[in-house]
Amino acid sequence: MNCMRFMFRSLSAFALMPLAASANPGALEINQDCIAVGCFAGDTAGYPVTITTSGSYILTSDLAPPGSAIVNAMEISATGAVDIDLNGHTIDGGGTCTGTPVTGCTGAAGYRGLNFGSTGVFHVHNGTVRGFGAIGIIFFSASDGTVLDHLTVTENVYGAFIEGTTSDATTRIRDSQFVRNGQEGLGTTNKPTPLLIENSTAVGNGDVGLSMNAGSAAVGNRINKNGGVGLACDSGCALGENTFSNNNGGGANAQWAVNTVRNMGGNVCLEKATCP
Repeated sequence: MNCMRFMFRSLSAFALMPLAASANPGALEINQDCIAVGCFAGDTAGYPVTITTSGSYILTSDLAPPGSAIVNAMEISATGAVDIDLNGHTIDGGGTCTGTPVTGCTGAAGYRGLNFGSTGVFHVHNGTVRGFGAIGIIFFSASDGTVLDHLTVTENVYGAFIEGTTSDATTRIRDSQFVRNGQEGLGTTNKPTPLLIENSTAVGNGDVGLSMNAGSAAVGNRINKNGGVGLACDSGCALGENTFSNNNGGGANAQWAVNTVRNMGGNVCLEKATCP
């Protein structure tokens, strides 16, 4: 019987081993060592890491642009589908921010963390982007179906900005944190881009926590201690089960700024009996 138990445990452990090893099979590695010579075809030596081909990429170490150069950490020019798994690592621009909400940021060596200059369906997940002197993550032309999840975007001057290919190209943000960035935590750029923001956190940013365009929805988020309103939307945004606290100076000040709220219920403003 003891032998049988041993064999069962051994076989069970063996069966689990390939699952961990093949979590992202075929992904091209990016790490601090390979950056010195270029990590793959199309990537020249040094920063930024340049992604010119669609596919899957995975970090196998933290990344830190040199303090002597104002550069982007990664530039993505590939069209199509690009998956970037930060694999629990940090892309670090070297800057720090003070205050909650933030009153100032200094010391950044890096300009932008992830710079998506092409058109495609992008997926960025599972790690941290911090300390960049301009923007942590920016998408100039994200196609419908782009996803950010399980990210911490912190201590950048601006956290993340998203622009879609069309006015209905929705980007989904879930299970992520936009914390203590110098200006907005998460926003959209010039082209109206609907966002679906779920189960995420915007805390301690110097200005607006979450900024969205018409047609966006925010559900189940915690939005606290931002210097501006917790959430801003030009018109027609749906809100449900979000918690607001101490934004915009706290007290009786407005917690959000939305021209037309599609209230799905369950929103809570902790300083007030009811939310606006």
